[in-house]
Amino acid sequence: MATIDDNARWLHSNADLLSGHGISYNVTYIGSVEVLCSMKTLDFDNRTRVARDSIRLVCTAVGVLLKERRKPESPSIGQLKTATEPNLTYSHTPVQLTISTDALILKRLNDLQILYSHKMEGISFASAGEHDTKDYIAYVAKDNMNKRSCHVLSCEENESLDVITTIGQAFELRYNEYIQLQQGNDQQGVLKSFEHDEFLQQKRDENLKRFIPHHNQQQQTQGNLNTMNGYDVYKEKWFHGKISRDEAELLLHHSGDFLVRESAKIPGQFILSGRYKDQYKHLLLVDPEGIIRTKDYEFDSIQHLISYHKSGNIPIVSADSELLLQTPVLRSK
Repeated sequence: MATIDDNARWLHSNADLLSGHGISYNVTYIGSVEVLCSMKTLDFDNRTRVARDSIRLVCTAVGVLLKERRKPESPSIGQLKTATEPNLTYSHTPVQLTISTDALILKRLNDLQILYSHKMEGISFASAGEHDTKDYIAYVAKDNMNKRSCHVLSCEENESLDVITTIGQAFELRYNEYIQLQQGNDQQGVLKSFEHDEFLQQKRDENLKRFIPHHNQQQQTQGNLNTMNGYDVYKEKWFHGKISRDEAELLLHHSGDFLVRESAKIPGQFILSGRYKDQYKHLLLVDPEGIIRTKDYEFDSIQHLISYHKSGNIPIVSADSELLLQTPVLRSK
């Protein structure tokens, strides 16, 4: 499960991602698939399909066992818009992925040799995988020869959402830089190398939404979260609405105290805030697929998740700690 400061919306400070700096993750490079069309020609859902079909194609080629999709499908848009054979150069190579407003850079861990450096202005889409590929991400980028490929990476367990969110933050900062330059009368066309056809001609929100749940998915997620055996999560006494991280921490007085709140920054997202000993934890409850999950299990609803861990006295294990749900903090109204 990811932790997030929803007051700042992103996981990291903007300064950490600006030119000359960057946030690094240890990932494994799996391979790539050539993309045969401009992503501009596809809507959001079909761009996502391109990325996820590329993940499945590359994973299958390197021997990762994946579940069959529940329903037989005709060839998807993704399969029709990508090459049928993946490029497995550097497959299974442990790499350091550094994300900044300049580029996504992949360095081989054992000698820090740069394998790929994709300028942010040449990146047109990024997505996490599906249920059985939830620890994988893919991004579409142009190389120096103007050729598009979808690159597939395997992240450490439960870290894919963090990586995608960080890419989204870097993209937003880079996009804002572009807009500021465009507003200068004497600086038109400074970023000529930016992928105008793929993400600068669209509205800012249209671009950024690929890093957060899609609007229709948010609505579907909202409906899933609201109900369990006829109960509405908004009616639960431990649900406190859109309060901030700081406000939540003021309510958590003892180890084992917990509450659930709604993110004011990410529509359709809910956050479990709790205290374990002297540490505060804020855990996202909804994964990129709109599924309510912890590190180990999926749940039918937030109520199901809370009930399972509280009644069974089972701690929620995140990347670096545990959170035990003992005493719900009840809202005053």
